[in-house]
Amino acid sequence: MANNEKKKITIRRSIRRRGTSLFPLFFICAGVFCVIAGIKSYSYAYDYTVDNILPKPEVTEGEEQYSPNEIIRQAKQNMIGADIDGVIKNIDGNTVTFVNLKANESVILKATKDTNYPGTNSLDDYFIGDVVTFVYDEDNNLTDIKKCENAWSFSDVGLIVNTSAKLVKFGSNALAYKDKAFKYSSDITTVRYKNEYSTLASIDTSDYVTLKGYNNGTENKVYSITIDKSHGDLQFVNYSNLDSPQFVLNGQTISLAGSDTFKVTEGKHTIQVTSPMCEDYTKDVLILPGQVTKVDLSAMQIKTGLLNVSANVINYKLFINDKEYSLSEPILLSYGRYNVKVTKDGYEDFTATAIIDSETNTLHVDMEKHIPKGRIHVDSDPDGASVYIDGSMVGKTPLNYSTTLGTHTITAKKNEYIESTKTVSLAAEGDETGAYFDLMPVVSPFVDSE
Repeated sequence: MANNEKKKITIRRSIRRRGTSLFPLFFICAGVFCVIAGIKSYSYAYDYTVDNILPKPEVTEGEEQYSPNEIIRQAKQNMIGADIDGVIKNIDGNTVTFVNLKANESVILKATKDTNYPGTNSLDDYFIGDVVTFVYDEDNNLTDIKKCENAWSFSDVGLIVNTSAKLVKFGSNALAYKDKAFKYSSDITTVRYKNEYSTLASIDTSDYVTLKGYNNGTENKVYSITIDKSHGDLQFVNYSNLDSPQFVLNGQTISLAGSDTFKVTEGKHTIQVTSPMCEDYTKDVLILPGQVTKVDLSAMQIKTGLLNVSANVINYKLFINDKEYSLSEPILLSYGRYNVKVTKDGYEDFTATAIIDSETNTLHVDMEKHIPKGRIHVDSDPDGASVYIDGSMVGKTPLNYSTTLGTHTITAKKNEYIESTKTVSLAAEGDETGAYFDLMPVVSPFVDSE
């Protein structure tokens, strides 16, 4: 009996201990139950609201309702057989990948023998970057490629690329579309030259390019840049001696800006070079891409003019740039500047500068008779005295003066000094003589002298 009571007590204590350890689990189960109950209540409330409170959309009998994913699938399904504007992203055999310009997503299509290419024969006639209109069937087979109505094309020179703004613009040397600018796509826009793909960095402002793009009504973007004509270098040699040369390319004046080379679009061009001293020079040149075409301006014909000398004497000698010229023959000189010297016995040499800049040029020579002269050297203490020869002031001391032969009176004058006069003579041409004045200061009458 006693043992049975002990067992009952032990069982009751065990139940109490187990009850205490199961309490947290009970709490968690209660929480989960509440969450499930809340979700279920929200679901019932939402269904009730949709079914009884919100207005029901009108549904045509037999019309199905789609989930969002189903709507997207249906939208893609609706594109089958429709005209889709796109830019070609890749062509691999009979497979073409294009970017839908309205949905901005890539689509992969396969061309078949039934694919229609209006105006062309196959995918080989298309390039990456072309903007066209695609039509395909439910199996993603390409059925048609059409001309895109919203696509555009511009061709000109002077294209400038602004990579930071992702912008291309025709600059000041453009022929027709000056200042016209377009955005480009860094991941789609392509550059092509002679059927080979290149980069935006390869474009020079002298290149003739064709831009192809698409205008969706809100954005006007270029997707293809074709370099129709690249560029070469036109180099002028032997022109540094020309006087004020001017260079004209295809009727437009160009500036070399301190260089002898100018970038020019490939192809045939006409250049003209003019200079006041030369005959106008015209030449047709062929510019090849990546090559230097040289034009030697030493071939320019320098203009010539006739020099007529009109002199007040006869039987003189004429020297032009130290070369003697005959007076019995016409003097024909190239355009430019010349040093002229005329000599004759009994006359002073005549020197002048002659400018030849027209067909006929005249130089007037007025020769003076030669008068034998000598030289007088005049000095004084103090210096700076005014020197008068035969009554005319000729300078201040120290002085070296050329004058005619004979006797001359020389006077030296200086403020606060006594005037002094001397006489000198020059007997033959080339004689030299001197006169020295030791000037005395003027003594005031109010100063006592011992």
